[in-house]
Amino acid sequence: MTRANASEDIQRRNRIAARFDAAEGYDAAAHIQRRCATALMARIATATAGQPPGSILEFGCGTGFLTQALAVQFPQAHLLATDLAPGMIERARHRLSEQSVQFQVMDGEHPDVAQPFDLIASSLCLQWFSDRRSGLRRLCDLLAPGGRLMVTTLLQGSLEEWRQACTVEKAPCGVPDYPSVTAVEADWPEGGVGTWEVLSLPDPVDGARAFLRGLREIGASLPRRDSTPASAAAMRRAMRHFDRTACSVTYQVGIGIFVKSGKGTAP
Repeated sequence: MTRANASEDIQRRNRIAARFDAAEGYDAAAHIQRRCATALMARIATATAGQPPGSILEFGCGTGFLTQALAVQFPQAHLLATDLAPGMIERARHRLSEQSVQFQVMDGEHPDVAQPFDLIASSLCLQWFSDRRSGLRRLCDLLAPGGRLMVTTLLQGSLEEWRQACTVEKAPCGVPDYPSVTAVEADWPEGGVGTWEVLSLPDPVDGARAFLRGLREIGASLPRRDSTPASAAAMRRAMRHFDRTACSVTYQVGIGIFVKSGKGTAP
């Protein structure tokens, strides 16, 4: 990576953190985030039945939807919950004030921890990585032998209703180009076995205005790198098209599980 690219990545991470810090209405608007955390937690509970993890790292904890479920499911585990945004950490700390959870401001793509973990988990954070493959490798390196990394992330086809409205009306669309299943399958590092499951989750919305407001409220409105701002007229056309043709937006959610080779847990 060149120095210019590294500087650009740092600036982008700072913008992401700032938007999530400012997302005061996150809990009220984060419908899909709750559903994804619930779906992931169900799979974590099944995968670890009979062999609960003693040490857990969560990256991208947000306000603590998954954190709370992990703390309840594994009360004896050492749980370290991290997020890039200090404001999110404070909201999660407040939510879990009665739970024994350690919090740390940390960039999950560049984890600043050393100990091996039995479980590394995250819900809807991976799509913010600049270099997903390298980030996954660094995280999987932190797993103990037989440990699991279990995540959710957005995949190709997410928010397609809004993307189509922008395409038809020739309005620039800031929706990221989410990866295909084939792409994320190729990202698993050596030294273990990784799999992906795909869920299609429709999210009802009361029109384009409510949809775009919801993205801002959860801090997820940062456009992709190559996006150009749409003119007010183009945006209005896209919103009207969406209102005529859609009553929900669909999220294609990948649930990824990587089991590190070694003694302990069978893939």
